[in-house]
Amino acid sequence: MKLKQPERTIANAVGEVISSSITEFTTELWSSDKDGSALEIPRPNFGSFLRVESVEEGLSSYAVVYNIITGPYDAQHKPSALGLSRQELRIEQPHIFSLLQTQIHATIIGFKQDNQLRLHLPPKPPQVHDFVFAANSDEVCALTLDPGFLRLLTNVLSVPTDELLAAAIRQAEPCHRDGHAFLVEAGKALSHLIRDDYDRLVSLLKKIKPC
Repeated sequence: MKLKQPERTIANAVGEVISSSITEFTTELWSSDKDGSALEIPRPNFGSFLRVESVEEGLSSYAVVYNIITGPYDAQHKPSALGLSRQELRIEQPHIFSLLQTQIHATIIGFKQDNQLRLHLPPKPPQVHDFVFAANSDEVCALTLDPGFLRLLTNVLSVPTDELLAAAIRQAEPCHRDGHAFLVEAGKALSHLIRDDYDRLVSLLKKIKPC
């Protein structure tokens, strides 16, 4: 499957890879610019789609966010309750936010090489310090035209699988011209994945039903 080359600029990146494997990677979101000023970067959502650019390998890996963790950089700077709103903290103790980091954990569902999109695991993992971007609508649509991408998500065991499946479907639906048709096909795929558990299937279908 051919895919139009997305715009690549560091300014569009949300962070960079700090650890990776063939099946997943961890991204640390950027919190400040080179001059130390705070960055207002939209944080990826649970179930959203990411792209990692491995320029030296000529490879782009695509993944779905399955966990988001915010905490201190080290055990010596643990946060404590201060009884202040976030706006008050930004005014009175802005340095607190520089002591925190947000990590995004994502499971790989496909890759692009030689401008061809393939919906299976890549030959090599993303490299540490590769830049990470939010996948654009065209990319998400191409990745999810075949509902087979859902099967790879069932291998994630650290979060409730049904919640991840539903979140990924909800994130992908707006990227399709015919969102209803996409949801129907996704529902059919789910019925095959968990056909032996009717109650679970009904619960999952309710999670992807449009409001």
